Amino acid sequence: MGLRRRKRLQHRYLQPEIDQMHGLNIGEEAIIYDVPDLRLLASLGIRIGKPIKVITKSFAKGPLVLSVQDRHVVIDRKLAEQIIIKR
Repeated sequence: MGLRRRKRLQHRYLQPEIDQMHGLNIGEEAIIYDVPDLRLLASLGIRIGKPIKVITKSFAKGPLVLSVQDRHVVIDRKLAEQIIIKR
């Protein structure tokens, strides 16, 4: 984990609107605050500052369907846990 991300996570308790993306409910929208450094996410349009909306969540530990830049994207819940959002 990079120093920049660690500092953001430390301040998370001071900013209650900062949360992990898998904490969003269906239909909720947020802005992406931080993402892991993966090419896959960038190619899907999941980048810092972009608006994101949860379309569906699968039961238990299944994938999430997200709306990013007018397209639907499916990502694993473990990956969603690493994405930090701002409500």
